[in-house]
Amino acid sequence: MQAKAKNGVVLLGSTGESLSLTDSEKRTLVEFACKLKLNMEIIIGVPGVNLYQTLEWLNFCKDIPIHGYLMTTPIYTKPGVIGQTLWFEKLLEKAHVPAMFYNIPSRAGVSLHVETVYNLSSHERFWAIKDSSGTIDTLIEYKKVAPNVEVFCGDDNMIHDMAAYGTAGLVSVASNAWPHVAHEYVKQCLNGKSFHADVWQQACKALFIASNPIPTKALLHGIGLIEHRTVRLPLSTQDLPSVDEIKKATEIILNLEKVNYFYHPMV
Repeated sequence: MQAKAKNGVVLLGSTGESLSLTDSEKRTLVEFACKLKLNMEIIIGVPGVNLYQTLEWLNFCKDIPIHGYLMTTPIYTKPGVIGQTLWFEKLLEKAHVPAMFYNIPSRAGVSLHVETVYNLSSHERFWAIKDSSGTIDTLIEYKKVAPNVEVFCGDDNMIHDMAAYGTAGLVSVASNAWPHVAHEYVKQCLNGKSFHADVWQQACKALFIASNPIPTKALLHGIGLIEHRTVRLPLSTQDLPSVDEIKKATEIILNLEKVNYFYHPMV
């Protein structure tokens, strides 16, 4: 699906419940995906707060045919500028492919500091940032101190607004279920022609009525793309208030796709 839509894939991100997987499960998943020889770019998630384990993970990935890393700001420990800079510097030294830093303060407890971005902006492996801060201000600040570093939108509902300020693209949750529509909508936004922002934002809202990936897995199960919608503790499907909103969002998107609404905008 993603290859046909000309999208890339992030393995072991939040949607993939990477923090709930064992090291063995992660290795099996990555090896399986890369053996498929898909015609698409594959980025591997690098979460963690234990430096030794994280470096061991990067060492394992060196022998895997991937295109990049998504390096999350260490969770819970809330490092300051110096600690955060040294952390990412160690990871970049070990990385064999370009790395995208992940700013996700709602999960990490602290932002990817602007000073950290500036300090590492000249590193040859520091390629991009996924910004899930929920504000355009952060995008502007990152681009100001590191104009050579690409900044990607990390919130599906923000791509319309962030495109106007030079975001390079979208690292999307919604594209797991709606790959073709997501691809076309992002392309519209980047070209300054997003005719259906209200429709897109309404649909994406349904994916966050509970912690990700609970709604997304329910959606994928509902349209027959996955066999089960189960998640691992501490997440629970019982925290999903209703599937009605998800069904409505799916119906909206699939109807638009059927009539090529995103591909041939009505003006």
